[in-house]
Amino acid sequence: MESKSPIIELPNSLLSEAVGDHIKSGKEKIITIWLNGVKDDSYRASYFIRSFNEMPEYEQIALSLCEGSILDIGAGAGAHSAFLTTKNKMVTALESDSGFVTLLSLIPNATVVHQDLFNYKPTQTFDTILLLMNGLGISQSVSKLPEMFDKLAVLLSEKGKILVEITDYKHSPEYDPDTMYNPEVTFRLMYNKKFSEEFTWLYPDLEMVTEQCERLNLKNNIIYHEDETLLLEISK
Repeated sequence: MESKSPIIELPNSLLSEAVGDHIKSGKEKIITIWLNGVKDDSYRASYFIRSFNEMPEYEQIALSLCEGSILDIGAGAGAHSAFLTTKNKMVTALESDSGFVTLLSLIPNATVVHQDLFNYKPTQTFDTILLLMNGLGISQSVSKLPEMFDKLAVLLSEKGKILVEITDYKHSPEYDPDTMYNPEVTFRLMYNKKFSEEFTWLYPDLEMVTEQCERLNLKNNIIYHEDETLLLEISK
C-alpha cells in the first residue's frame, strides 16, 4: 500500500487550528514541537489563551507596565490583549495569521489588524509596544534583526517603551561557555496528524539587543531577570 504524504501547513495556521478546536470542544489539544529536527516538547493549546493568574511573573509585570496606546505584536490567540482590554487599555492586536485574527476579533474593544509587522504602516505611533514569548524571534535571523529594530523605532512614540522578553542562555546557571548555541532555531509543529512547514525563530541574546539599541540611541534596561529569561524595557 502506498504511504500517504503528511499534510503540511503554515506554522501559525496549525497553532490557531489547535486553539480554535480547544475552544470549540472544551477539550485539551496538544501541539508537538520539533527543534532543529529533534522532537523536543509539547504544548497544550490552552496555554495560548491562559489567564493573567496562569501567566509567568515576567508576563504579569510586563502587562502591569502597559500604558497609553498599546501595540501587541504577534498577538496570537489574544491572551495578553484580552487581559489589557479588561483594564480599559487601548490595544491594537497585530497578527499575520487569519485563524488567530478570527479569535482576536472576539475580544471586546480591541483593534485587530491582520498584517505582517514588516508591512504594517499605521498612521500613529504607540506608547507601549509588547513583544512577549520571545517576540523578537519574528525577525527569524541575525541579519534581519536590525530591520526589525528600525521598524520598532518608527512605531514607538517619543516617550514610549518597548517591553520585550528574551531568552539569553548565557545568563542560565547551566550555561556551558564551551558549547555556544545557535540563536537561529528551526522549528516544526505537529497537530492532528498534520505537520507545519519548517520555520526559523531567532533567539537574540542581550548582547545582540544592546547592539541594536546603541545603534539607534535607544535606552535598554533589564526589569526582570530569572535564569535565562530577561524582560527588557527599551525607550528613546
